[in-house]
Amino acid sequence: MRFAIELHDTEVVSLLNRLIAITGIEPWRKKFTVLQHQLRENNFLRDWQIERHGIELKLRDLLAEHERTGVFPLQVRDPLHYNLYAFTSGVVRIFEQLSPAGKMRLRGMLVDGLKPDNNLLAVQHEITTAVHLVSIGFDIEPNDIENGSGVDYIATREGAELEVECKMFTGDLGRKIHKRKGLVLHKHLAGAVAHVYQSAQTGIFIRVTIPDRLTCSPDQLAGIASAVSRGVLSGTAVTRTPDCEVEVLDFPISSSPFNVGGPEEISRHDVTEFIRARLGRTNPNLMIVFSPRKRAVVGLIESAKPDEVLKGIYRQLREASKGQFTKTRPGHLAVQFQELTAEQMESLARDGTSEVAKPTGLQVMTTALLQSPNRTHIHSVAYRSHGKVVRPQGHSHAWMEEGIGSFVRNPGNPHYDDPRLRPLR
Repeated sequence: MRFAIELHDTEVVSLLNRLIAITGIEPWRKKFTVLQHQLRENNFLRDWQIERHGIELKLRDLLAEHERTGVFPLQVRDPLHYNLYAFTSGVVRIFEQLSPAGKMRLRGMLVDGLKPDNNLLAVQHEITTAVHLVSIGFDIEPNDIENGSGVDYIATREGAELEVECKMFTGDLGRKIHKRKGLVLHKHLAGAVAHVYQSAQTGIFIRVTIPDRLTCSPDQLAGIASAVSRGVLSGTAVTRTPDCEVEVLDFPISSSPFNVGGPEEISRHDVTEFIRARLGRTNPNLMIVFSPRKRAVVGLIESAKPDEVLKGIYRQLREASKGQFTKTRPGHLAVQFQELTAEQMESLARDGTSEVAKPTGLQVMTTALLQSPNRTHIHSVAYRSHGKVVRPQGHSHAWMEEGIGSFVRNPGNPHYDDPRLRPLR
């Protein structure tokens, strides 16, 4: 299977209409309603929805604009716009080359992704992988879509065949505090944080440490909210209850990332680095309220138990290696880290190791995965972060996605040095 991957303005409306025609408009409308209801219930979910449901949200906005003005905006305006058009192009062009059974399965994948508690991220990763394989010279057979089982794609280049399995990991994998649950807790703590903010004269950390996982049970939420209220109202440095430990600390605004002229000047990276330096936390679940150069309240929600991200990745890749591949061709695992920036992926890979010469945590984990004699059929593993969508210099109407990646080949695979498979890198 081959298909074009460049988008032209005149094709956009046709592609969007063909995407909607695959499922019908009703599953999309139901999803729009669910997302709107979620946001009304908890405004803290706004950024989380953009991360998990950016395709749906952008299509909703474009349909609303079309209804209001009678036209679709043809040129890409922002990263979400780019992601929607790229997804649409890939889905439609693959769909139209499938057998009737394959079309039915792809339609089912889209409908399933549009259910209230699901998302389209896994489908998006599979489509992005297909587009990448074609762009580097492979012909692809959508094996899983056509046959309903096995690896996602069989890719062929100059006579070499490769089995490709796509795995998508969100930022919740191996975490004690899942992002959406953390945002539910934020809503319950909003009153206490607002009270502290109103009387603050400087910067204040409210560090909340729970014993293990955040379950968001009513009793746990109520207990944590009560402990935080007691801690910030009493002025005690540390408040301990069975539900959590609350520590309140001051910091000077002048030497913090909040010493800026306005909210648009604040850098998420700078905030993360500031918290790492002051509190030793590299993946904090944050709740921030601030006035530039005046005051700030930063709530940190964390678990006393360590996250096990690399262990979670290892387990899932091990199971995929065992059950998906035929072992008659070299296998490739294409891994997407959703919600991770390039900097966060580097942090995950380093896993506490700052010395460049030492192997990273991700490398060590991948080496352990590939060293097993049961996994010599795996040729390589590619990791890709959540990229940034940018305009290439000198191209006013073009967009491209940039992201950090890591590629590891298996020395035990018979095709380790096959030059026909090198483009995967």
